[in-house]
Amino acid sequence: MSCFGASIASVMSRPGEEDIPRVVKLLLSWLNKRATMLEGLFHVSAGVKELSALKSQFDSVGGPVGLDSCDPHLVAGVLKAYFIELPEPLLTHDLYQSFVDAADAPDCVSKLREICDRLPRCNKLIAGCLFLFLNNVSRQSSENKTSTSNLAIVFGQILLQPKVESLESLVRHSSKINHIVKTIIENYHAILPKDREEEQLITNLIGGMESQSDAANENIEILHLSPDQQKLRNIKLTVDEAINIILERLNAMSTELENTTSLDDTVDIAKRIRTAKRILFGSSPSVN
Repeated sequence: MSCFGASIASVMSRPGEEDIPRVVKLLLSWLNKRATMLEGLFHVSAGVKELSALKSQFDSVGGPVGLDSCDPHLVAGVLKAYFIELPEPLLTHDLYQSFVDAADAPDCVSKLREICDRLPRCNKLIAGCLFLFLNNVSRQSSENKTSTSNLAIVFGQILLQPKVESLESLVRHSSKINHIVKTIIENYHAILPKDREEEQLITNLIGGMESQSDAANENIEILHLSPDQQKLRNIKLTVDEAINIILERLNAMSTELENTTSLDDTVDIAKRIRTAKRILFGSSPSVN
């Protein structure tokens, strides 16, 4: 029986399934141990034939599927395919609007914790395993060049969908969905595990990395912030991310300027720098 395209409930009713579907446990635990530092994770496409063949192995083999010889990008592609092919998205149709509404809440983290607690038990454990893994990936962003924003864009529309999709929902809710998924990735410990016992279960299911206690304590402290303090923290994080993007672009332009031998290219770079300076700093006097 196929595990791809089947509902979570139907897969979990089969003999041998416990806590979360074996296919999810195997894929996530393998990726968590081997691919968190891989550049281009979830952005490098796997071959269609290879993807189909590996999915077929999960459907035809009763025991564990050997992944050691597989390309990590292929394994990541199969994991993404599992969530894409679910008949109902992991975070459920019923809670879609609640998640979208939480995007504008000043106490967004607390709201998301409450909403996630309303997920079906298995859905919540799967979400916990997935977001713990994505949190681990995001913590290695200096090596894998994958930010939480990148991960949110990849998984946002996969995990959160309305029952009846429209152009309006795609346009109006897209940025909110990305924000929600990004927030859950960054605040995994404060949002998904309801207690230490559940946190340990999730960690064990995917073979957690080194101790996450410092990150857990930091995120749990967020729950004790007032709505205004949470809003201030979220604004600071957003601005900090924007500053990093600007710095990366300026560094790229500096390298471009250093390497060019063309007068036209040099003038073009100078114009872009002056425009950026004017936008960022207004008409303040030049610094000598």
